[in-house]
Amino acid sequence: MNTRRTVNMVAAALGGEGGGVFTNWIIDVADEEGWLCQTTSLAGVAQRTGTTIYYLEFFPRAYSVEALPVMSLFPSQGDIDIAVASEISEAGRMVQRGFVTPDRTTLLTSTHRIYAIAEKIALANGIIDATSVQHIAGKYAKHTVQYDMQKLASEHNAIISAVLLGAVAGAGVLPFSKATYERVIHQTGKDVRSNLAAFDASFEMASIADVEHWHPSDTDVPGKQFALPAAHSRKGSELLFRLEQGFVPPTYEMLYQGMVRLVDYQDDAYAEQYLDHMKIIFEQDDGSSNYRLTNETGRWLALLMSYEDIPRVAQLKTRKSRFDNLRKEVQAAPKQLLTVTEFFRPRIEEISALMPVSMGRWVAASSVCRWFLRPFCRGWQLPSSHLGVFLLLYTMAGLRRFRRGMFGYQQVHAQIANWLTSIQVVAPVNLQLACEVAECGRLVKGYGETRQRTSAQLAEILGRIRQQPDIQPDQVAALREAALKDDSGDALADLMAAP
Repeated sequence: MNTRRTVNMVAAALGGEGGGVFTNWIIDVADEEGWLCQTTSLAGVAQRTGTTIYYLEFFPRAYSVEALPVMSLFPSQGDIDIAVASEISEAGRMVQRGFVTPDRTTLLTSTHRIYAIAEKIALANGIIDATSVQHIAGKYAKHTVQYDMQKLASEHNAIISAVLLGAVAGAGVLPFSKATYERVIHQTGKDVRSNLAAFDASFEMASIADVEHWHPSDTDVPGKQFALPAAHSRKGSELLFRLEQGFVPPTYEMLYQGMVRLVDYQDDAYAEQYLDHMKIIFEQDDGSSNYRLTNETGRWLALLMSYEDIPRVAQLKTRKSRFDNLRKEVQAAPKQLLTVTEFFRPRIEEISALMPVSMGRWVAASSVCRWFLRPFCRGWQLPSSHLGVFLLLYTMAGLRRFRRGMFGYQQVHAQIANWLTSIQVVAPVNLQLACEVAECGRLVKGYGETRQRTSAQLAEILGRIRQQPDIQPDQVAALREAALKDDSGDALADLMAAP
């Protein structure tokens, strides 16, 4: 590279990903190669809740003899040679900010996703379409290198910063030798073996010319038909046979996934109960829009039936796979002790939901019982990695075998029956309206006060549908979108009150 101007790089990394380490490595490499380097960072919030932007400018010392360069402290739109992103949505933000331009910028990005807080708290589906971001990044950058860098980091037990460094070196965007990069990693003296292994793997990946770094999966191919898997038990064979004989291929995938979820949540009989409900809905579906009524009802019914009560939470928290994932995430050594602390704050409603129907109803309505149970509703911090706490949670998870007799089960299934009945009533008259009512099942989510609030919103919309026989599909859709607009319920209340 023979240039009389600075070479400008901007990098984005989440807290905990080693963005500062990556930047220091680059600075040290530039220094050893005889280049001036100036850097600054625009700090985000640390530890995976925000992004820090690092900006670096490089200039050969050989040219600085004539005149020292004037270097900027902040990146400018349209003035970036190299953009590095540790996650694909960060690459999209690079493009959005104007740091990636087709006449100048080489974009190096990982294709994996880490969901942002805004995506997680969205009342509807707020997840960014990663595939679209990948295509946009390829369109707006002069050159693009995209692959799953987090996967490489995990395979070599390293932080993604080492993989990012390998991508910069392998892509040849800076005129520095691989040996210098490796020497700088050695000089840090920290996790040298794993960092070098991750660096080398990423170097090889980034240096492949004209490599297709992203391939659509089978599920991305339009028209790809879902194939039912083989059963592993007699009961599983019966369920799959019933699905094949009672429904049609466009509905197989949604209903199969619902069955799998409910078998895991409760038992095989619960999955049969799910198919009983869905058979009634399917018989009212004329197949329009690729069996939209059946698929949408099946999607939300499975989620409504697998509501998160105390046994479900305990079931998820005591799974071996969860502890394995936690150890992998924090990179604990095989024999290293790891303490996991669970935070619980049960409400009286969750406690009464565990009781038999008559007792639970009485406790929920009794002020005396509420006073007595109030001490148990404080915040609890329980170390589930300790044997005693683990056994307590394991016992609570086992209560799911008695779930059908619990007050909470009766409440949830009364709500489900109300929703399904509303669908079945309007389907023979207006199938499009039935589809909109089915999609209202998405309103109910979460647990505790959130589930109580969203359940009330669903009941309110279903009540309006019964009171207004001539209601139109777009009106139901508008009510649903208003309910999803905010968590205060103001938008829905305003629309419901409108003439």
